[in-house]
Amino acid sequence: MSVVQTQKWLYEFVKECKEKSIVDYASVQCETICNPLKKAFPKVHSQAMQQELLNHGLFDPFEWFKIETVVEEMEKQNVWKIIEKEFQSLKKIWNGPNVPIYIFPIKRGLLGFRKDMHRKNGVAYKEAIFLFLSTDLSKEEIKAMLAHEYNHACRLHFINLSPEKTPLKESLIIEGLGEYAVKDLYGEKLLAPWTNLYPFDQALQIWKKHFLPSLSIKGLTNHHAFLYGQKGSPLPKWIGYYIGYQIIDTYQEQHGPFKKNELYQKSADTLIAGSKFPIK
Repeated sequence: MSVVQTQKWLYEFVKECKEKSIVDYASVQCETICNPLKKAFPKVHSQAMQQELLNHGLFDPFEWFKIETVVEEMEKQNVWKIIEKEFQSLKKIWNGPNVPIYIFPIKRGLLGFRKDMHRKNGVAYKEAIFLFLSTDLSKEEIKAMLAHEYNHACRLHFINLSPEKTPLKESLIIEGLGEYAVKDLYGEKLLAPWTNLYPFDQALQIWKKHFLPSLSIKGLTNHHAFLYGQKGSPLPKWIGYYIGYQIIDTYQEQHGPFKKNELYQKSADTLIAGSKFPIK
């Protein structure tokens, strides 16, 4: 099975926290949750992996006393089984790679814990997918999230570029393809809010002025402001995500329909050139 039974790790984490009289919860989390990830990331130190996952939504170590309740609820909802079944379906549809999928509670994700809690987040690497979930997600939301992240993994395997060598145009396409896959499989009702955040004409002007001259900038760390926006700059919130999605959506509109795995196998240059975002 590609879906790793991480609930076993989570119960062990709670057990270790309960049994030790003096507890460094961060170290226990690193030992029980991050050390096993060496199988997928043998060259990454466990502490570095822990920080990376915490940045993307992994529960804070001090939340240990809630984690057992969260995992029990997620098991009642058959989260691991739902994701495994949907992954096998997506893998067949897209002829995609067999990557491990790790499921963990999201930071402050216990149902009813707080009104502004984060409900879900995910991150995909060539080596693996991580899903961070709360206890109040519908089955459809879980499936849509998996599709977005697994589509990323498919694209990452196809382009086979290191994070340092990935250009901005590819980051835009990766995000656009992921969210278009959600629309294609499950309909517009499950699309992220950022897909309709701006008037098209406004985004087009930002594209011409700020994105076109920057499409070859390499290194994922250099793409953050373009994707997420930057306070005090001409780049508004989520603008790169919006543009990436619109590139794929307008390309499909003008040249589709395509087989399920065709889009993620097209070059970034082809997808941009065939969209409503001009390259000149």
